[in-house]
Amino acid sequence: MKRLMKRGVTLIELVVVLVIVSLLSTVAVGVYTKEVLRAKIARTRAEIRTIEVAASRYQIDTGQFPPSSTGTALAPAALNQADPFMGSGYLQAALRASLSGNSNAPLSGRWAGPYLDWDENKLGTLSGGAITGSTAIPEVQLLDPFGNPYWFVNSGDYASLGGTELPPSNPYSSTETWYNASTFQIISFGPDGATNTASGQIGTEPDDITNWESSLQ
Repeated sequence: MKRLMKRGVTLIELVVVLVIVSLLSTVAVGVYTKEVLRAKIARTRAEIRTIEVAASRYQIDTGQFPPSSTGTALAPAALNQADPFMGSGYLQAALRASLSGNSNAPLSGRWAGPYLDWDENKLGTLSGGAITGSTAIPEVQLLDPFGNPYWFVNSGDYASLGGTELPPSNPYSSTETWYNASTFQIISFGPDGATNTASGQIGTEPDDITNWESSLQ
C-alpha cells in the first residue's frame, strides 16, 4: 500500500499568490476611487440643478434672485457688495430663512419659502469648516460634495463681483458678455477645490462644475 506524500506550499508559490492578491487589491481600490469620484460629480450636478430650481422659485415670488456673495450681517443692515464675490452665504439665507434670518418673519412679505431643503451636515464656513454658534447666518455656506462652498453670483453683480465671461470663441460673445447673462451663475470648484481666480474666469478650469457647462465627464 502506497503512502501519499503531502506536498507543502513553496516560498515561490506563496510570493506569487501575494503578488496576485496585491495586484487585484490595487485594481479594486483604483476602480472604487474612480467610482466614488464619479458619484460625487453626479451629485454635484444634481445639487446645482436643485439650487437653480430653488433660486428660480425665489425669484418668481420675490421678484429678484438671491443676493450674491457672503457677509456677516443680514439685510437690510448690510449686504456688503463691495467685497469680492465669495461663496453662497446670502444665497443659503435667502432660500432657507429669508434675508431676515427668520422664516417666520421674512424680510419680504412675498417670501413663501423655505425654497431649499439642505442637509445640515453639508453646511459649513467659507473654508469648508464646521459652523459654530458664533457663525453669522450669512456666513453659512452650502457645501458641495467635495466639502467646499458653492459660489453664487446673480447677473446684477457680474461686473462688480467677478461673473464668468463668455470666451471669444463663443458665438454669443459679440452680443453678450457673461454666461447666464440674465440669471445667475453657480460654481463648484470640483475635486481639486481650486479654480482660476482671474477676473471673469472663475469656474473655467477643467474639473470645475457649473450651471452653464462642465468639461469633466
